Amino acid sequence: MAMRVSVFVLVILLMLVPSSYAADEFTYTNQRTAQNLHEAGRLLAASDNYFPSNINEISPWLESKQPQPRISSIGGRYWLMVEMSNQSDYDDLVLYPYNTLLSKVETRIYELNDPDAPVQQVVSGGHTANEFAFHYGNKIKLAKGKHYVLITLFESEYFYTPAKLVIKPYEPFFQLVTNENMIMMLCFGVGIALGLYNLLIYFGSRDVTHLYYALFTASWVFAWSHFFHISDQLFGYYNPHLHWLGFALTPLTNILFYNNLLKLKDTFPTLSKLSIWVGIIATLGIPFCITWPSFGFYWSTLVTAVALCLGLYIGIRCWLIGFKPARYFVLAYLAMMIPNMIGNLTNLGLLPQTAINLYLLGLIGTALDAMLLAFAVADKFRLLHNDNLELNKNLEYKVQVRTLELKQLAEELNDANEAKSRFLANISHEIRTPMTSIIGYADGIMLGDIKPHERNHGIGVILQNSRHVLGLINDILDMSKIEANKLEIELIETDLFATIANIESLIGKQIRDKGLKFNVEYHFPLPNFIITDPSRLRQILLNLTTNALKFTTVGRITVSVSCENEQLIINVKDTGIGMTESEQKELFSAFYQADSSISRKYGGTGLGLNISKNLALKLDGDIQVRSHVGSGSEFILAMNLYTTTNTRWLSSMSEVQLVETSPFTKLDSPESLIGTILLAEDHPDNRRLITRILERMGLTVTAVENGKDAVQATLENHYDLILLDIQMPVMDGEEALAMMVATGVTSPIVALTANTMKHEISRYLKQGFVDHIAKPIDRTLFSHKIASYLNRDDLADIKLPEKEFLSLKGEYIQGLRSQLNEMMSQYQLMDLDALSKNVHMLKGAASMFECQQLYVQAVAVDAALRNDQVTIDKQLITALFATMKQQINDAI
Repeated sequence: MAMRVSVFVLVILLMLVPSSYAADEFTYTNQRTAQNLHEAGRLLAASDNYFPSNINEISPWLESKQPQPRISSIGGRYWLMVEMSNQSDYDDLVLYPYNTLLSKVETRIYELNDPDAPVQQVVSGGHTANEFAFHYGNKIKLAKGKHYVLITLFESEYFYTPAKLVIKPYEPFFQLVTNENMIMMLCFGVGIALGLYNLLIYFGSRDVTHLYYALFTASWVFAWSHFFHISDQLFGYYNPHLHWLGFALTPLTNILFYNNLLKLKDTFPTLSKLSIWVGIIATLGIPFCITWPSFGFYWSTLVTAVALCLGLYIGIRCWLIGFKPARYFVLAYLAMMIPNMIGNLTNLGLLPQTAINLYLLGLIGTALDAMLLAFAVADKFRLLHNDNLELNKNLEYKVQVRTLELKQLAEELNDANEAKSRFLANISHEIRTPMTSIIGYADGIMLGDIKPHERNHGIGVILQNSRHVLGLINDILDMSKIEANKLEIELIETDLFATIANIESLIGKQIRDKGLKFNVEYHFPLPNFIITDPSRLRQILLNLTTNALKFTTVGRITVSVSCENEQLIINVKDTGIGMTESEQKELFSAFYQADSSISRKYGGTGLGLNISKNLALKLDGDIQVRSHVGSGSEFILAMNLYTTTNTRWLSSMSEVQLVETSPFTKLDSPESLIGTILLAEDHPDNRRLITRILERMGLTVTAVENGKDAVQATLENHYDLILLDIQMPVMDGEEALAMMVATGVTSPIVALTANTMKHEISRYLKQGFVDHIAKPIDRTLFSHKIASYLNRDDLADIKLPEKEFLSLKGEYIQGLRSQLNEMMSQYQLMDLDALSKNVHMLKGAASMFECQQLYVQAVAVDAALRNDQVTIDKQLITALFATMKQQINDAI
């Protein structure tokens, strides 16, 4: 409908514009024409503005003039002289300069055969009050059949188009002026109304599309108003330097408008950037257009032509991709482009001159462009309105769907909450059970309830249960890393048979002690070396085999190893209780236990299989399960097989050369070590314990309490090996390392730290530490590392005598009282930095002296301090203080 209306308006406006002037016949020096007088007259150079006073002075006046070879576009003045006779039926005529903008057009008309006839004088132009509204021109009288000489002086600051001058009968001309003025006012009215309307909409909606439309209409209304003498006739202000300001500004405002209208940044980002640059470049020419109006003509012609062609291309592209408002945009550009391009080409001399008012055609095209662009804006918002209606129609359905989703989410959250509650109950049970044995046997030993010959058994129970608690903590830490996507793996060359043998040595005896059969089946051919993370692979297999051991009471457990389709496949099969299909679906979920009876009877946290599944995925594999109730279960670990250049494919067990790679291997013939060690450890009890262990290895130890003393010691003495704690007062281990390196220390320096995250260890190694030893210290691993840097065989058994260890432990516990008072004071004053250092010291020392409960709680408080949660969860610090008090009281 809108398109039909716009086409109708276009037809009406074009009908009002005359196609040409009437064929009014005048004779100009034997030439019959109704066109431009320039084509019939003589152009003369003008050095003054003196006119002949009568017909007799024309000849001498003409002799003093020189021909004007061409009209300069930068302005000036020149004469036009034409001889003519009136052969028409009219004597009331109009001398009309058209399609041009001039400062002054002054004319004298002399009757050729009557020297006494009065000379007609008329003046028109920008600096003169014109006789016809918004048009140049003057009424003149030429008697029928008489001969005349017309002399006209053209003056202007620039002649950007050739001047045009015709003689028209008055009545047709007056009708022409009336029609043109009506069309002109209609076009300006459309522009002003649409601009103000969109500006008001912008103030209400804040949609910049309407603002840019208003700016576009303002720029073209301002531009065309100078070509229809609005400023000089309505306001008495004529300034040719402003004629091209609006045209140079129009490309930018129009480009900003259609970038938003057509959503160009989303659909064609490259074209969007290109169009913006065209608008910016066009705007940069404005100062030159104002300074040199002749330059403004060429500049505006160029940039508007480029902007029109680019805009039309963009509109067609948007139309082709289905954006319906673009069809109005394309029609709008055609309506503006055709008449304006014709006018530009005519003014440049590339098309023949015409008597049609090209300015008026350009104005009509621009007004139609504004109307069609308004339709495009309306169509865009109609589409948005329809989309909103469609959204409203579907709103109830969407609300229902969302409600169901929220209900399902609530159920999932409830299930997750219940699972975590079960997990907390399970983990509480799992921790309290070994802690009962640990505390009970420790109390019994210290109070004398355990007989001397039973003490070794009691200490073994304490050690076994402590390691179980440590395993639980590691599982929880692994789970938190999985949830944070920070689980780390290290892919290295791994001996497949040594890894499987290690699993067999760790779990085989437990399985057989339970009365079950256990065997490992190798299905050759198999590779001897593969690329994987051996510790994580060992963790997966231990989880699967201990899980099988837990749920199997009679029968056997079998581990089979094979390679199929470039995959390593390890099956762990048992003859245990089996599982239902529903249990198998949830088996690998975190915190999952089949039911409360399972957790009560068999124990467990519900984390092992979930962690194993995630580790398998990290190793480019997966775990599947097959099971039937009452007939056992089979877990299948399948990983993509990656080999190395050292890999050999073995065909039988006789080809396997098993080399024990475990760091826990005991040596048959230990030898004492010889060397000097510098130990920097801030906690006094830790310092005494580690010193005693090193001395038992035959080493000479210098122990200091901070990094500053360690640096001073290296300046005074040479040491074969230096052990630096990372977190120490006065100067920490990292600062001490930097100072030692700067002073020329060449001894190997090992980081002694409870921070065992992979990225932290990598940072220590980059700083210059040659290795790290984790706290709590694994004494066997500790001995291996110390021996490796002293170029000696390591000691297998560095265990302190029980009496000596208990004596050191007693001294440590007695020292807890002052540390507790200090920590309580720091917590009361909320000195969290000092409290954090104390807790870190407590964590390391508690693990060294096998105070397991104290160690677990210190780990929890240390983590809370790192995450700044101690002020929120006060129960953690309260529980830690209570345990410290209990530990002190138990030792009394």
